[in-house]
Amino acid sequence: MGKNGKTLYLHIGTPKTATTAIQRFCMDNREAFHLHRYDYPMFEFEYPNVGKWRNGHFLLGDMHQAQRDFAAYEKVFREAFGQIQKALEVYDSIILSDEGVWNHGFKFSGMCWERIQKELEKDFFTVKIVVYLRRQDEFVYSWWNQIVKAGFRKTSVISWEEMIKKLPVVQLDYYGTLEKIAGIVGKENIIVRRFDRNRFPERLIQADFIRAVGLEFSEEYQIQEEVSNVSLTKNCSEIKRILNGLPELDQKGNDFFRTQLREFSLQSGEDRNCGMMSEQELREFMAKYEEGNHRVAEEYLGEERLFEEDYQVEEKWNPRNLDMIEDIVKLFGTSTLCLMKKNEELEYQMSDLKYKLNHPLRTVGNKVKNSWGGVQ
Repeated sequence: MGKNGKTLYLHIGTPKTATTAIQRFCMDNREAFHLHRYDYPMFEFEYPNVGKWRNGHFLLGDMHQAQRDFAAYEKVFREAFGQIQKALEVYDSIILSDEGVWNHGFKFSGMCWERIQKELEKDFFTVKIVVYLRRQDEFVYSWWNQIVKAGFRKTSVISWEEMIKKLPVVQLDYYGTLEKIAGIVGKENIIVRRFDRNRFPERLIQADFIRAVGLEFSEEYQIQEEVSNVSLTKNCSEIKRILNGLPELDQKGNDFFRTQLREFSLQSGEDRNCGMMSEQELREFMAKYEEGNHRVAEEYLGEERLFEEDYQVEEKWNPRNLDMIEDIVKLFGTSTLCLMKKNEELEYQMSDLKYKLNHPLRTVGNKVKNSWGGVQ
């Protein structure tokens, strides 16, 4: 630990490992954390399309700027760590979280990790990295599914086959990335967790995360009920991918399609045993990462295997499968019925408004009558 025995826990994802659930849990339980001398600080910095619960995003800045303002980035960084140092006068441990650090931390000349290293040189605290890893094929499919579902990105129209060939942004060499991070914080300060609900206490990633940062999960921590991040079925993903390419698609249209496909995916009975790759393709894909995965297991977990290596696939998904036409027809039907219902509601509201405009005195009289009716 640093000379003051203080610890900064930095949760860096990876993406698609329930990071939002962890971040919202931490934000909602700040008071419970305080009882144990932990803090999940909230900053005033805001970034487009980044939830306020991602309190570690200042480490990256606005990644979508056409030209990065390095002076502004440095100013925000200093302000944030000034706030963190003040918090550490009261608390023993600070928790920061942002999944973007995994994929983008070493970009832009490694500014993110370079600045963290400079803070470590002050010897004010120890940085411990918490990272969840998901088997690479599952990670990539979930990543592609999310990008297609979200829409309005350059990559939202690429096919699954293109995704596998290009692998934009995604860092799948887990061992290589962990070794680079270890060169900054030390291997002993990296906490690797598997993203596997069967391994989580009570099947809750929030409970697993609490243990990762040195606390015990109990009834004092509250998990807010929220709508889960539903993945689209394979057929729905392909439908959404094609819709993403419509030249006149706007935000309202994108939101409508996404809602309809999400609801349809919840009700779909699609065969989940159908894989995105054939068994041979899956084995070839995973072969690139098996050695690194074994080294992660041995060096960071003290075990032989990081993931299950069962690559059996019953059938490879095909966008021209027999269920696709039926799904398209059903989706068209449910979307049409939804629009008809909304239209009926608007017609009723317009009819009611028209009546009130044509009979203003009767409307006022009814209001007076109703108000007096409530007086006993």
